[in-house]
Amino acid sequence: MASNSTLLAPTIVSLLVAAAAALLLTPLVRDFARHHGWVDRPDGRRKLHLTPVPRLGGLAVFAAFAIACAVLIALGAGGAIAGDISATAYLNLLAACALVAAIGVLDDIMDVRPAFKLLVQVLGALYLFFHGFQVTAISNPLTGESVHLGLLSAPLTVVWFVGMSNAFNLIDGLDGLAAGVGLFSTTTLFIACVINQRWEIAVIASALGGALLGFLRYNFNPASIFLGDSGALFLGFALAAVAVRGSMKSSAAIAVAAPLMALAVPILDATIAVLRRLVRGDALFQADGDHIHHRLLRMGLTPRRVVILLYAVTAGFGALSLLTMTWRSQVVGMVVIASSIVTWIGVQQLGYAEFAEIQRSLRYGLGNERRSVGNNVYLVSLGQKFSDAKDMERLWAVLIEASGRLQFERVELHFEPEWGIVAEWPTVAWEAASPRPSGPKASATWAVPLMAEGRPLGTLVLIRPLTSLVQFDPAYLMNALDHGFAPRLRAALIREPAASAHSSPAPIPTSA
Repeated sequence: MASNSTLLAPTIVSLLVAAAAALLLTPLVRDFARHHGWVDRPDGRRKLHLTPVPRLGGLAVFAAFAIACAVLIALGAGGAIAGDISATAYLNLLAACALVAAIGVLDDIMDVRPAFKLLVQVLGALYLFFHGFQVTAISNPLTGESVHLGLLSAPLTVVWFVGMSNAFNLIDGLDGLAAGVGLFSTTTLFIACVINQRWEIAVIASALGGALLGFLRYNFNPASIFLGDSGALFLGFALAAVAVRGSMKSSAAIAVAAPLMALAVPILDATIAVLRRLVRGDALFQADGDHIHHRLLRMGLTPRRVVILLYAVTAGFGALSLLTMTWRSQVVGMVVIASSIVTWIGVQQLGYAEFAEIQRSLRYGLGNERRSVGNNVYLVSLGQKFSDAKDMERLWAVLIEASGRLQFERVELHFEPEWGIVAEWPTVAWEAASPRPSGPKASATWAVPLMAEGRPLGTLVLIRPLTSLVQFDPAYLMNALDHGFAPRLRAALIREPAASAHSSPAPIPTSA
């Protein structure tokens, strides 16, 4: 086994070569993309830059990374670098990353369907899975025990790679944001590799960090070139690989807390985006202008300050990530819990309406669901109660009882002219006993036409405040009215002589 001093040389070489290559290649790629019109044009909504900016920056980052790998392979083969670094440590990763970067380049030049991009990422992830980049077990940071995944290993590995690749693509919305966050995350994972003596992965992290460092010279605000899908997809994919192999003490398990914290910012933004779109009912791959950086911009921060703030957050999570690898399990648990609470508070400050609705649903959902179930059960039997009413007065009383339970504040029964003559009143009304506030009140009016044996009887008008939730299924109420109330009302109108019905039935005093 080579000493740490001999293994340090390849990491320095990879850093310097990648950084120099990126500094030289990025302006060449920028001019090439501008010449061919492969630029990102501002739209005033999601793309806030003032002038068209060339894409394809990821091509320069990947090329610099590949050049560093090639130099290391050549130096290692010639014996110029001492150590036990094997070329296969990064050749397989380079092949998979080339596939992901290539689909990103195509998407930067021409729009590629999301499903096809996803398929390519899955293929790249599977390639790495069968070449040693596997999540076969997950170690609990609180106890140190590992849970072996068995058949779940392959799908979880694919989800990790594809998820991280797209997470960095989602945060690539401001000058230098994705590349800078990637650089801080790479630095954290590099230190994790050194702690765990994973020098062959440290070389990869060093090369990636050097490529990002050189690229940021042109990508930081104001950017002259963007990372593009080619860079964002590649960057997330490569970091996912480094996290799998570098933050663990054996190739069989990946610690939960360390890699998640090291990559917390893109993971958090991607998670929020998915939850928002699920709550809204939007397509998961539909782009929007509501990511974390967009929210911070609306809060009054300048683009540069937003980027620096997210750099600081990434660095803070990176420090916590490294601490979880060295502290005792009890302290790690406290760190994870505390950071989760702080993260939740921070997300709340961003003002996402979707999360406020989720929180409200969690707070009131159980009670509302219990009331809804009870009301629905009541409505199932309401039709029979209507049918059992002996006369008009009792039928009306059952209706008022149901209206009060369902939080209607007023009920009106408007007869058709022919039935109004029979009943000797055109309209019957009931109002809840609770006092009405002064001034106009927002309310919803439900107008239910009443039919029996094909003949219209009139219209039942139900009025309820808009401020109260509908805690029942309206279909159950409509069924009770159609099959219970309307037929019994017609039968009562036919059987009761007009002389016995010279005034409105006495309503039962019920509060809504």
